[in-house]
Amino acid sequence: MDCSVFRFSATCTTVLDMTSWDVSRHPEWDMMYRAGLTVREIADRCNQNVATVQLHLQVREKYQPGLRSAHDIALNGRGPDRPSTKWRKCLDEIIQFQSIHGRLPRNDGDSQEQRLFRWIAVQRRSFTQGGMSKSKVALLGDVADWTTDLHRQELDERWNAKLIALKDFVSEFGAMPRYKTFASEREHSLGVWLHNQHQRRTELKLQDWRLEALNAAIPGWTSKM
Repeated sequence: MDCSVFRFSATCTTVLDMTSWDVSRHPEWDMMYRAGLTVREIADRCNQNVATVQLHLQVREKYQPGLRSAHDIALNGRGPDRPSTKWRKCLDEIIQFQSIHGRLPRNDGDSQEQRLFRWIAVQRRSFTQGGMSKSKVALLGDVADWTTDLHRQELDERWNAKLIALKDFVSEFGAMPRYKTFASEREHSLGVWLHNQHQRRTELKLQDWRLEALNAAIPGWTSKM
């Protein structure tokens, strides 16, 4: 056999082997591990066996020295807000619920749904206040619209609908609705709502955007008419 051919064949095999191991088969696992996520968290997030992820990372450490050190530093920097096993279990329940129902849990469902609603509300508040760890934010990425307060969104939509109804009433009758000596249930409903807006404004509890919307829709609404 020609030795030059053998040497060429061996060289090609070596190059192929180096290429196959130098290039990570799961770069997303490497990124999460480097960011401080544990093997269990990566496995849960990617629906993989823990042993499979562990073996992959052990191999990557051999071909990419320093990966474990970067992980340890990031893990130590995560602080007390690391996702616990109980936390990840609740996350899995949220993901499963959203997959089945096509929405996030609501507070008007059964006890199980209400429990998940309260859990996601706590996560949203923590995120909004800037107290949530990066690892939890990353894991919650699989939950669509979790940062949106759907209950608050629904309340705002109802408020806007009342404002439109108030504007229509004033345009039709040329006067503000009364909540005491009212002539119809429509006027009474709008009168009570408007009275509540007056009270909240006086108590400095009316949100700025709502005050601006009222001023724009009905200039002079704060005067007695």
